[in-house]
Amino acid sequence: MTAFPDPPSATKDYLHQHRYQLLRELIGLLLLMVFSYTILVPIDPTLIPLRLLIVVPLLVVLLSSLRLLQNNSLRAAGILAVGALWLTLIVAAFIGGGLQSPAFVALPLVVIISGILLGQRGAWLITVLSIAVSAVFVYADDLLPPHPASSSALFWFVTYIFYFLLAARTITHVISHFSRSIREAQRELNEREIVEQRLRISEEKLARLFDSTPFATLIVRLADNLILNANATCREFFELSSDQLIKQRIDELDWSQLPAQWSTIVNTLHQQGTIRDVEFSFCRQDGTTHFVQLAAEIVELPEGLCAVIAFQDVTPLRRANERLAELAAQQEQLATLAREALAHTDLDTLFSAAMSQTAQTLHLSGIALIDIDPDGLATVRQRWGQVPDQPFPDDFFRHLPADHPGWRQLPSVLAERCAPETPLHGAVIFIRGQERRFGALIVYAPAPLDTGAIFFLQSVATVLAVAIERFYTEQERRRIESQMLQTQKLESLGLLAGGIAHDFNNLLTGIIGHIGLALLDLPPNHQLQPHLTAIDQAAQRAAELCNQLLVYAGRGQRSLEMVDLSTLVREMSDILRLPTNRSSSGQITIHYELDSNLPPVVVEASQIRQIVLNLLTNAIEAIGERGGTVTVRTGAVILTAADLRRLNLMPTIQPGEYVTLTVCDTGIGMDEATQRRIFDPFFSTKPKGHGLGLAAVQGIVRRHQGAIQVNSTPGLGSTFTVYLPATRKAISPAAKPQSMPIILRGTALIVDDEAAIRTTLNRILERAGMVTIEAANGHGALTLLTETALGIDIVLVDLAMPGINGLELLAAIRQRYPKLPVLLMSGNPGQVTDDSLPLDLYTDFIPKPYRSQDLLEKMSRLLQRVTSDYTN
Repeated sequence: MTAFPDPPSATKDYLHQHRYQLLRELIGLLLLMVFSYTILVPIDPTLIPLRLLIVVPLLVVLLSSLRLLQNNSLRAAGILAVGALWLTLIVAAFIGGGLQSPAFVALPLVVIISGILLGQRGAWLITVLSIAVSAVFVYADDLLPPHPASSSALFWFVTYIFYFLLAARTITHVISHFSRSIREAQRELNEREIVEQRLRISEEKLARLFDSTPFATLIVRLADNLILNANATCREFFELSSDQLIKQRIDELDWSQLPAQWSTIVNTLHQQGTIRDVEFSFCRQDGTTHFVQLAAEIVELPEGLCAVIAFQDVTPLRRANERLAELAAQQEQLATLAREALAHTDLDTLFSAAMSQTAQTLHLSGIALIDIDPDGLATVRQRWGQVPDQPFPDDFFRHLPADHPGWRQLPSVLAERCAPETPLHGAVIFIRGQERRFGALIVYAPAPLDTGAIFFLQSVATVLAVAIERFYTEQERRRIESQMLQTQKLESLGLLAGGIAHDFNNLLTGIIGHIGLALLDLPPNHQLQPHLTAIDQAAQRAAELCNQLLVYAGRGQRSLEMVDLSTLVREMSDILRLPTNRSSSGQITIHYELDSNLPPVVVEASQIRQIVLNLLTNAIEAIGERGGTVTVRTGAVILTAADLRRLNLMPTIQPGEYVTLTVCDTGIGMDEATQRRIFDPFFSTKPKGHGLGLAAVQGIVRRHQGAIQVNSTPGLGSTFTVYLPATRKAISPAAKPQSMPIILRGTALIVDDEAAIRTTLNRILERAGMVTIEAANGHGALTLLTETALGIDIVLVDLAMPGINGLELLAAIRQRYPKLPVLLMSGNPGQVTDDSLPLDLYTDFIPKPYRSQDLLEKMSRLLQRVTSDYTN
């Protein structure tokens, strides 16, 4: 059997639910009755078609009603169900004997059910149909079949049970409906009493709420302007009692500006019914003036047309708005100051604008800007208004750190010194950078500064700190750019000088070598001997010039030793001593101020002597014939990063301990344009100068990881200061070579891309007794070594070759023949250092150009070391 649907959840109507329940049960009873008749009641086989004719349509109608009920079509389902019930009873009455049958007696129940389900029209329709059927039964009694009661007791038993159930359920629904109606009426009465009780409570709460509301509230009758009621907040707010407010005319109050505006307020209320944001002031009993905002609305009360007026004290809001306006002005001031900080590169202009604008914004009596240098020395840089000329000693900040309690007392002390007759209040605001304090703002005001003013001053100090930091950063950037450009220029010129020196040294190697061979071939008194000797001397001077170029480039072979700079200068003092009478027009005096407790420096002594000689020569020539004084001074100093920035030293120098060499003169001095070019090679202000002296000095200093500083003023002289890194490590002195007879035997492999060099070396070595093999590059040398490895006793390798260079060739030789002697050569010794050359027992180095004797001695010592190693 199909399950009955639940009542629709969408509706809450009781009658609808009542009808729904009754209809569902009616359909259930009809279906039960049909199934009971069909299953339980036997029937004559001849009447089976009649039963089917009755039962099948009835089932269809009932199931259709059930379907409509499931779709919430209550009225359509009710019509079908009531119709099915009525037809069922009519059929039963027809079968059961007409008007005397129990089925006909049950028709009034159908009328009641149709009235409940379908309303009055349904009830009248069933009534009319039932009367019509009754008339048919009365006047057509012959049409009725015989009464079947005696023939089927079970039929009538089922029929009566159905009638009883139908009657009981109908009466139950009717009684339930009327009981529910009575309960609903009783509930409505109870709810009305509850509403009335709640209304009384609400009125009491409203009265208490009116009296306790945080807004001061008045009720004024507009007819006579009489105050009818005033809550406690209103009485407390205006500091008046109930008698002073209630029953008083509001337009006659003399403690505020409200009476003067009352007529305008009343007119607006009559026109608009409400009014907002009317502001007036009143004076409290303590003498303070408060500002009040009013809102009012017309209401109809038993007393007549009244106005409910609410007051709010807007004095804090007004003061907050004033404070917000001040903050907005301060923010605008900070924004303007920040724009000026970005626009101006002159700090003094920025400081002046910041001080004047800050003083005007905060109504200050005076403000001073204190400048603090990296050493903590303080000076008053600018002042505005009442500020002491010198509020503290110059070294005040050095001994007063930021967390010192003396800062709290400083403003009051300075204020007393500034204006002892007028009490002032002060504050100190630091201008802090990322690494140190740049300065401080000391302000004076006629009243104590609140937190907002202090915060504004701190913001101003922050803007100034950023501007100062940016100024110093820009200054440092320009300095570093200048130094980088200078360094790049020096590196470029150094590469050029090194390349020129390399090529010249290769040429000079051939020249000097051939001259040496020619001198050996000629008799001692030959007429060409003087000419060849002069050529050799000129070649040596050319080699010295190339060496100066290499020194400028910061290159060249080095022989380092630990030196006391004062001792080195003192040893040179004898040869540097000048006669007191240099010319008829003036004298030059040299003073030595040498520190006897200097830390040692690891340097190439000959190059340091060249520095001293060049600087002293330039100083003497700068003084000229007018006479003057030259001071040579040595000392030691520890440089910090701040010192390096302050002294504008080279960017490669590192903080640490340095030994200084200072040469001062009282000569003609130099302008800035000359100072920028004095270290350029071939630049000279002297008619006969070649312009390599100071260039070589700078190259030597750079090669020793030092720095040189120049200070000069036209007409006042110049000061050159050289900084050399001090050391505490000992260094072993270089061993002096011992003279020994040159005895060379065996076969030498000469590897050089210059044919002239190979020819010269070939002749020198063959003259010394060796057999030579030549290779123009590294690949050829490796091929020859593979073919004749056992017959080669020494290899001479040039470092600068195309393809496989000298160091790569040396590495390849060491992989195959680790103990084969190799002598490295280079016309640019600066391209290699002691660390980059793998010098050991089997490897040595000789710079170009070289004399034949020097080459043979170097080869002899190398071969002897290798022979001694084999012997041991």
